[in-house]
Amino acid sequence: MKRLLVILSFTTPLFAQMPMHHHHSDPIADFLMRQASGTATNPQAAPMHMFMTQERDWMVMLHGSAFLNQVWQSGPRGGDKLFSTNWLMASADRKLGDGHLFFRTMLSLEPATITNKSYPELFQTGETAFGEPLRDAQHPHDFFMELAAEYAMPIAEDAIGYVYLAPMGDPSLGPVAFSHRASAQELPQAPLSHHLQDSTHIAANVITVGAKLGMFGAAVSGFHGREPDENRWDIESGSIDSWAIRVTADPTPNITAQLSTGHLHDPEALHPGDVQRTTASIAYSTATSSSSLIFGRNEDNNSLTAETLWRFAKVNWVTGRAEIVDKDELTDEETVHRIKALTIGYTRDIWSNAILTAAAGGNFTLYGFPSALDGTYGSSPRSVYLYVRIRNAS
Repeated sequence: MKRLLVILSFTTPLFAQMPMHHHHSDPIADFLMRQASGTATNPQAAPMHMFMTQERDWMVMLHGSAFLNQVWQSGPRGGDKLFSTNWLMASADRKLGDGHLFFRTMLSLEPATITNKSYPELFQTGETAFGEPLRDAQHPHDFFMELAAEYAMPIAEDAIGYVYLAPMGDPSLGPVAFSHRASAQELPQAPLSHHLQDSTHIAANVITVGAKLGMFGAAVSGFHGREPDENRWDIESGSIDSWAIRVTADPTPNITAQLSTGHLHDPEALHPGDVQRTTASIAYSTATSSSSLIFGRNEDNNSLTAETLWRFAKVNWVTGRAEIVDKDELTDEETVHRIKALTIGYTRDIWSNAILTAAAGGNFTLYGFPSALDGTYGSSPRSVYLYVRIRNAS
C-alpha cells in the first residue's frame, strides 16, 4: 500500500516553487508548447494544467497527473484491483538562432504502481505479460514514455519547420495519445481502441520532419515498429523499419483535425507480420469542455471512439467515452468480435492550492458484444472505477 500511495505525492517537491504562466508571444514557442505527445497537438483553446518558470535562457515547464484507482469488474473474466496510473512531463525550451530548441521527457511510475504487469480491463487486448498475450487487461506504460529533442524554426512567412528526434517518442501517427488528450484527462483507464489508434505513442528511435503553414501541417516519421517489451524500465531499441505520415488542420483555435497512416513492421511479439494503421480524428475544446471523435483501423479491424469532458462550477467534471471496436484476440480462435463500450464518469475537485489540485471521482462502463461471447463473459458484465486524482492546479 505504501508503494501505491507514494505516487500521490511525488509531484509536490518538483512543482512547489513553479509560478503559473500560460502565455507566449512567440508563435514557435506556442507551437511547441501545444504538443502533447510527440508532435501531436490538442486544440489551442484546450486548457493546459502546467507550471512554467524562466531559468536564464530556458523556459522550463512541468506537468503531470496521477490516479489511485480501485476497479471492480463483474462476469467470469472480470477482475478487481487497486493500482495507480500516472505520468510526469518535464520540458525546456530556449531560442537558438532563428528558431527554438526544445527538450522533453515523459516518465511514468506505472511499472511499480501496477503489479503483475497489468490491470483488469474487460475486452482489452494488446502486448504481453509473462510471455502470454494480454486479454481483458491493460499493460502499464514504460518508465521512459518519451525522451526527445526538437528544433523548430521559421521557414517562410507564417510557416514553421521542425525536426523531432526521440530515442523514445511518438511518431506522426494517430491523435494525441489518450494519456494526454484533453477529452480524456478525467478517464484513468485506456480506451479499448488504444492498439488501433494511438499505441505508437511509445516507440523507439523516432525521427520526424514536418512543417506547419498557417492552419495546415504535415509530418513524416521513421521509427522502430515493434511494441515495447515487458521490461518497462529500460529504453527500447531497434532499427528504423517503419514509417508514418500525418496531415493536420487547425481551422480555429477550438478545433484540430488529423489524418494519418503508418506501416508498422512486425509490431507484435506473438503475432508476426506487418500492420498498416490508418487513423482520422477531430478534437474540439473550449475553456470548459473538450471532445474528440477518433477512427482507427489496423488491416481489417476498425474502431471508433467518441470522448467528451465538461467542466462546470469550476470543480465538477463530467466525462464520457463511447467505443465500437473490432477485437480478434479475445479467444484462441482469433475470431473478430465487434465490442461496444460506454463509460460515464464524474470527478469533483476537493482540494487545491497554487501548485496542485486533488479530486475524487468514479466511472462505470457498460458493454455490448456478440451473443457468441456470452459463455465467456456472461450476459451483462460491468466495470466500476473509484479513484482519487492529483495534478497541476488549473
